[in-house]
Amino acid sequence: MNKELIMKLIDRARESSGNAYCPYTKFPVGCALLADENVIFTGCNIEANALSCSASAGEVAIFKAISEGHTNFNTVCFYSSETMPFPDGKVRQLFGEFNMMLDVIVANDQTYHMMKLSEIFPVRPEWPEID
Repeated sequence: MNKELIMKLIDRARESSGNAYCPYTKFPVGCALLADENVIFTGCNIEANALSCSASAGEVAIFKAISEGHTNFNTVCFYSSETMPFPDGKVRQLFGEFNMMLDVIVANDQTYHMMKLSEIFPVRPEWPEID
């Protein structure tokens, strides 16, 4: 992946973090998801007083992509201004449903790291086949 595309994804995730609704944690996170045909879907974390009604930035981005008919994903970028916002287990499993070799970028204002989803979620759960 070239540096220009990495920076574009970080910029889109940074922009999206500005839309975060996080009155409880005060921890805005943005996500940019690169799907097939070089379409980028963004998401931000959305908190609710009832935690079960909240959504992470990764969930918002992938649900937007799926709702638009995209299920082939190449790269996902998570951004937060100060910390490295590694996706939680729920989001890792959600993305693993589609591509365990997905490139994952985590970024803040100082730096970024890129790795494969399989490196941060090394064992994908095995599910029984459904007829």
